[in-house]
Amino acid sequence: MCGIAGLYRSDGRIDLGRLHHMQRLLRHRGPDDEGMVLIDPARGAALPLGGPDTPRDVYASPHRWSPGHHPLDADAGEFRVGLASRRLAIVDLSPAGHQPMCDADGRSWIAYNGEVYNHVELRQELESIGERFVGGSDTEVILAAYRRWGRECLARLNGMFALAIWDGARRELFCARDRFGVKPFYYQWDGRSLAFASEPKALVLTQARRIAPRLEAVRDLIALDWVDHEAHTFFDGLMQLPAGHWMAVSADGLAIRRWWTLDPARRATGRAADWEREFAARFDDAVRLRLRADVEVGSCLSGGLDSSAVVTTASGMLERPIHAFTCAYDEGPEYDERPYVRTVVEASGAVSHVIVPDGADFWDTFDALTLAQDEPTAGPGVYSQWHVMRLAHAQGLKVLLDGQGGDETLAGYWRYLPLRLRDLVATGRLGAFGHMFGAVADRLGATTALALMIEPWIPSALVAPLRRRYGAGKDRVLAPRLRRLPATATTAPAGFPSAVSRQQAFDTLQRLLPSLLRYEDRNSMAFSIETRLPFLDYRLVEFVFSLPDGQKLDGTTSKAILRR
Repeated sequence: MCGIAGLYRSDGRIDLGRLHHMQRLLRHRGPDDEGMVLIDPARGAALPLGGPDTPRDVYASPHRWSPGHHPLDADAGEFRVGLASRRLAIVDLSPAGHQPMCDADGRSWIAYNGEVYNHVELRQELESIGERFVGGSDTEVILAAYRRWGRECLARLNGMFALAIWDGARRELFCARDRFGVKPFYYQWDGRSLAFASEPKALVLTQARRIAPRLEAVRDLIALDWVDHEAHTFFDGLMQLPAGHWMAVSADGLAIRRWWTLDPARRATGRAADWEREFAARFDDAVRLRLRADVEVGSCLSGGLDSSAVVTTASGMLERPIHAFTCAYDEGPEYDERPYVRTVVEASGAVSHVIVPDGADFWDTFDALTLAQDEPTAGPGVYSQWHVMRLAHAQGLKVLLDGQGGDETLAGYWRYLPLRLRDLVATGRLGAFGHMFGAVADRLGATTALALMIEPWIPSALVAPLRRRYGAGKDRVLAPRLRRLPATATTAPAGFPSAVSRQQAFDTLQRLLPSLLRYEDRNSMAFSIETRLPFLDYRLVEFVFSLPDGQKLDGTTSKAILRR
């Protein structure tokens, strides 16, 4: 896990001072090591540099990518490419894991943030076809995979990543982001030069001109609680590489292409019992891979189903008890999940750590949290998560598992209930509709059940003016110029077989999950912690989306296949 930054110019030298400043602003993401490489594409020359946080044994190591200079003493010369890294050492703690890293002939260099969990299997495959390795890091595996398979290597990576590879043979900077955008990649492009970084602050605070909020983002925040967009950010002129996309930058310009998305046509075969066994096997393997580390791995534990499943599964795979971290409140039982946490701890043998915020430091925490997030947040959960990360950091943990992604992929939100009712009517399954409607009425009351049933059929063109007139619409407080802005364009996922699966795909790929992943990345990295998300193993997600909706939403029971 790292923080990365970089500069590219097609027609002149890069600003070394800015690159060094960008790297310094990302120190919290990787306090264990720092590195930089300056590249002159015309001469094929590369100068690896160290810094104050570069360990002495890294300088002394014999590897091709070992630094030999301090960046403050370096002459930028005619270097047109610069890559910088801050390292949080988790896999291969030796100098062999230092970044930026180069390949065997020194022509390609990588700066990479994330973890590729199947690096052991990929290493074995690459060794079988002639590749050789000097260390044990997943970074070296990615670089070898790129050299062997080019851009197609991305499909072989199981993990979370944001990476930049300078390809000396093509004179091209190749950048990519993982399938779900777990790891961030922000950039600025003016047609001739590129600047990129793991967090907006590294770009916003190092440029000459003052940056302004993007008005459409302000409108969406106030009116819709929408805080993350696929390619845009809250700041004007600051972009993010969308999840599941790659970007290539060269003298010919910039090109962005999608390399992965969910396949709506994929359908599971077999019967329910087969699906349950397959789900269990995929989930177990997702957890197993995410326990790979050369440091101790702990877990978040909210008391909910998702994190409880992660903790109990991981506990069965570890030789010693896993440390689990929880945020709780004393304001009432509806805010306190400690009874559920105790049940999981007793069943799994986990070591429980609980923090109860008292509110005394709320504003100091709020200021620090806001600085860490860089962009607005929606909802109070980010505050609780901050305290969980702070508690884990105080206990010396560098890696935590978490249950993020389970609600979106397994239909855990109440919003899916009316869509399921609609699907049952639309497909003529009136008996199943009656059964589900009765279950909803028993649980929520007949009036609520009726409202849920009717909601999907009310045209949005009618709902919007009613909300504005009767006070539910937040856009009533918008300034006139914000109200006049055109609506943010969204492309709903197409081809999915039901309203439930379409909404799940939208929530997973565009609306809900991207925000939650951003919150988690910033909160965890503020305390130099890497979080790993088994529910977002792409093999598990693709399988779950291939299942019938009833395997996820059975009556009013969400996440049905996980509960079974």
